[in-house]
Amino acid sequence: MRRPPARLAQCVLSAVCCGVLAVTLDAQGQETAPDPSSHAAEPKFEVTSVKKSGPTPQMGMMFCLRPNGRFAMEMPVGALITLAYGIQRFQLIGGPIWLNTDRFTINAVEEDLPIPPAVPGTPTHMQLLVRSLLKERFALVIHNETRELPLSYLVMARDDRKLGDRLRPSTVDCRAYYAERAKAAKEGAPPAPPVPSKPGEILPCTMMGGFGRITAGSTQMSNLATMLGNMLGRPIYDRTNLTGSFDIQLEYTPDQMPQLPPGVTLPPGLTLPSPDGPSLSTALQEQLGLKLENTRGPVDVIVIDSVSQPEPD
Repeated sequence: MRRPPARLAQCVLSAVCCGVLAVTLDAQGQETAPDPSSHAAEPKFEVTSVKKSGPTPQMGMMFCLRPNGRFAMEMPVGALITLAYGIQRFQLIGGPIWLNTDRFTINAVEEDLPIPPAVPGTPTHMQLLVRSLLKERFALVIHNETRELPLSYLVMARDDRKLGDRLRPSTVDCRAYYAERAKAAKEGAPPAPPVPSKPGEILPCTMMGGFGRITAGSTQMSNLATMLGNMLGRPIYDRTNLTGSFDIQLEYTPDQMPQLPPGVTLPPGLTLPSPDGPSLSTALQEQLGLKLENTRGPVDVIVIDSVSQPEPD
């Protein structure tokens, strides 16, 4: 069974470091969760500091790459495992409660620079580093299984296949867009943070989700299915048969309204959802012309055999 694409972010405020984290999408890529039992040699961080940083707020995880091989992370261990093995949260089974409730601040140094380029179908250098960290500092032991679980298919809502007015074909070439940004960076131009400057703005080749809103620029339907799967906690596969890239603006009222921690304010361009808005199911049909068909089927998962909290540095 083909696994769903692996992505690193689910909520627009799930990471805060070098600007608000958004999911930048490769419209062609389909990744697989690598075999955790592989005995291939894995690179390791040269220096690692791990400290417990309190309970996880409703918003606020950090993953940031800094110059000179320095990395900073602040997140629950469960989120770190999904990052390391390229899976979605619902594909991680078992483990103690603290896995998702306690945050850890991790500072690490990788001196073996430059970082080798990613090879499609294999774990990235960063994933291998984080796996080694999880094994050494959290004594993580895991294995693969396939389980029968709830899943959904993203399909067209109407027999005439008419799109909703907030699902529009895009003409932006993402490869050309990022090539232009890379050229500008080489010439010394500072990268613009992926944050909308005004409500309703769509950023090219970027998907943002959270706060009752999904906004995407120049993305494929498979990426929308992955985002919905992360939000709903089950695999969702694209069966719309829509080809090409699309701009998406979806607004709905979540089943559980998000709450801002004390003293936290939203960035410009973001607002909390209306409590009187449509449900996600209704918004998908009315705004995008899509719907979810629910069923059950085999899903590849990673099962936690054992994990422990590290000794403080």
